[in-house]
Amino acid sequence: MTMHGVVIWYSRQEFRAIIWCEDSKELGIASGPTAWRNPMVSVAIGDVVAFRAEMRGSDRRCRDIQVVEGQAAPTLPAAMRAKAQTPAVSRIPLLHLCSSRD
Repeated sequence: MTMHGVVIWYSRQEFRAIIWCEDSKELGIASGPTAWRNPMVSVAIGDVVAFRAEMRGSDRRCRDIQVVEGQAAPTLPAAMRAKAQTPAVSRIPLLHLCSSRD
């Protein structure tokens, strides 16, 4: 299945990446130079990539990855972290049950 996503973490030394996928489900994992169409291409956090997605157990593995648009979403990782650290809106219950006896 062909998919698009945004690189949210990348290790140039190991050719590993974590990719936020367009369907907002499991994150994509790229592992090693064989995951990339051209492992010598410069990749950066925020790049939009196209790839083949394969489920292996509960992992979404990305293969044949290629950069479609560089630096299209460089703030996405920070926005995701900020959203994950946002406290709950209210700790006050919206529904209160009570019993009544006549």
